[in-house]
Amino acid sequence: MRRLIVVLTVTALIWAGGLVLFIGSLPRPSSAAPGLADGVAVYTGGGGVRISTAMAIFADGAGERLLISGVHPDTSAARLSDFWVGPKERYDCCVDLGREALTTEGNAGELRNWAAAHNFTSIILVTSDYHMPRAMAVTRARMPGATITPYPTASGYLDDKGRPASFNAGLKLAGEYTKFLLARVKALFPGNGR
Repeated sequence: MRRLIVVLTVTALIWAGGLVLFIGSLPRPSSAAPGLADGVAVYTGGGGVRISTAMAIFADGAGERLLISGVHPDTSAARLSDFWVGPKERYDCCVDLGREALTTEGNAGELRNWAAAHNFTSIILVTSDYHMPRAMAVTRARMPGATITPYPTASGYLDDKGRPASFNAGLKLAGEYTKFLLARVKALFPGNGR
């Protein structure tokens, strides 16, 4: 019993130390334009900030097409066009809505299929700062030959010093860190959904 307590205590300390490192290494959003890529993809969530950011950089010419992955079945293209800031013709021709994904793994699968259909090998990936490490790990596992460039948006979970903005934000970050660890472990094994 004592050995079990020691193992659990050491495991908890390692997890807590990893969480601190995880939070400290989260990417900071940038207002700078990303480089060019074949396509731009956004994993939905974050109250519309992710989508509006992806649309803005796409409207500025960051890629040939934009994939919005994980769109709710009840959300229409017309509703999403409220976020659009570019020429209507570019939205109508080149913004694709992915409606199959329900998870980050689903997003990555949807992106892989979309990229393959368009022969894209370089993607700018837009998602929230706290979600980006897991999104990149899962996406790179599904698309090992592609160049994936992260473009994070602000989640509001971090304060100006890069620390959790509140207790609830800390809980959210802790949950995301655990999911990130699981995604990294899953990516180590063949047959992980590629």
